[in-house]
Amino acid sequence: MRIIACGMILLSMNTLTYADLAADLRQLRGAISETAQTGKELANLTGGTGAESPQSAPVNENVTVQTSVNEGDVLIGKLANIKLFKEPSKKAGSLGTLTKSDEMIYTGTQANGFYSVVTANKGDGWVEKMFVKKR
Repeated sequence: MRIIACGMILLSMNTLTYADLAADLRQLRGAISETAQTGKELANLTGGTGAESPQSAPVNENVTVQTSVNEGDVLIGKLANIKLFKEPSKKAGSLGTLTKSDEMIYTGTQANGFYSVVTANKGDGWVEKMFVKKR
């Protein structure tokens, strides 16, 4: 009788363990799905396809990686519409919107994730670093 009772206890513990495992797997699947969605959104922002990982991306030895931006460098937008701010803050007033073809000269000053730039049509202002690149 004791052997049957022990067997029943072990069986019920396994059932609980499998239920917990199933719940953990569902939670893991949700986290993976959210991570994949975030990767796709990031790829859309940066212009990538989201299909390559850094490990599987083809190597091109002729590509120069941008390591820094120096005073006087010409910058262009990565996106179609980039806000030019009065101050290095998203809360600051906007001086206008720059297109991908608008050129900016980096003044050598950066603050809070923004570059200080001079534009031909909109004057002096601040743009977010992540939305511009060297020409």
